[in-house]
Amino acid sequence: MDSPFVSSGSFEDEGQKLKACEENLRRYHQLALAGRLVGATMHEVNNRLAALTNLIFLARSSGQSEPQRTEYLDEADLQLRSLAEITTRSLTFIRVDAESKEVDLVDLATSALKLHREQIAKKRINVQTRSSDVARACVNKGEIFQVLTNLFLNSLDAVPHSGNLHVRVAIRSLNAIITVADNGSGIPKSMQNTLFDSFKSNKSEGNGLGLWIVREIVQGHGGAIRYRTSNRQNKSGTVFRIVLPIQRAS
Repeated sequence: MDSPFVSSGSFEDEGQKLKACEENLRRYHQLALAGRLVGATMHEVNNRLAALTNLIFLARSSGQSEPQRTEYLDEADLQLRSLAEITTRSLTFIRVDAESKEVDLVDLATSALKLHREQIAKKRINVQTRSSDVARACVNKGEIFQVLTNLFLNSLDAVPHSGNLHVRVAIRSLNAIITVADNGSGIPKSMQNTLFDSFKSNKSEGNGLGLWIVREIVQGHGGAIRYRTSNRQNKSGTVFRIVLPIQRAS
């Protein structure tokens, strides 16, 4: 007679398969998100390359005085420094760090916001930041950058033209608090109970992994994420609040 019990090895195999699937979902989402950011990044790069071409042309043109040449070359230097900053921000997103390090979350949030400068300008979104001068925490920099990017993209998609986006980073006791709030349309009631489930999305182009990944990363850091939302006319919007311990548990 066959035993009704399943061997512990079978459970371990299934557990390993589940972990592998979750890791593949993380990678898939990161690639999809990276693809979305490439367009914004390349737009910024092309703008600065065009400016550099014009500045070098002007500096080499005959009839320019020495002070004018110096002015053009100084501006070209600024554009090159800006290009370096853009590539650094992009590398922050794609870099995979095996270990957590002390990171300034205010600087990280500012860097993530800059990646969406074009979309913010196009919709004339009013971005308000209210943060400590420095908010250091021991985190995986690339993962928390991904969390911020996901939340910013969701808010930027939700807010109306000339809408508002509020970002705040602060230290409270032994925790870092990150708040992202918008005056968008709010989260549909049909999605509120399953908001952090995988493959749940109200966007036609969405893959439904964004907030699931966000929660996984936050919880993996020993933190928590909460939200509140409203669909009331003229009072709609969503607030996400992330709590991260300043020091990772050993």
